[in-house]
Amino acid sequence: MAEDDLDEVMAIEINSFKSPWSRVSFLNDLRRSDAISLVGDCDHHVIAYLVAWQVKDEVHIGNLAVHSDWRRRGLAQDMIRQLFIHRSYLRWAWLEVRKSNKTARRLYSKLGFKEISVRKNYYEAEHEDAIVMAKDLLQD
Repeated sequence: MAEDDLDEVMAIEINSFKSPWSRVSFLNDLRRSDAISLVGDCDHHVIAYLVAWQVKDEVHIGNLAVHSDWRRRGLAQDMIRQLFIHRSYLRWAWLEVRKSNKTARRLYSKLGFKEISVRKNYYEAEHEDAIVMAKDLLQD
């Protein structure tokens, strides 16, 4: 992901989430040395993105979205696999997902993530819990 991608990233973000990240949040991540910001593109247009943060041998997936016209084609799965592909030294991957987001929870389960705990009222604006999911990357 580059700063030039942010108009398209923001359009996907706003269309995908009830409480979207701000443009400043994405800019800040682009400048962080521990952030991993990836985009998937087609014909020079962003169709998916992923933001994660690495701490030693762990990675925390913070944001993942696919343009509505491109959903259900395996792009989210591909983005997660791209995150891991050149990082064989990673041991754990973590993320939070809305309790109500059954589609995402199924995807993460399919990729080997396990539901390990609940963060009560994590999504404060909507008063919704988050499911914390983790994947042991050495199990693959």
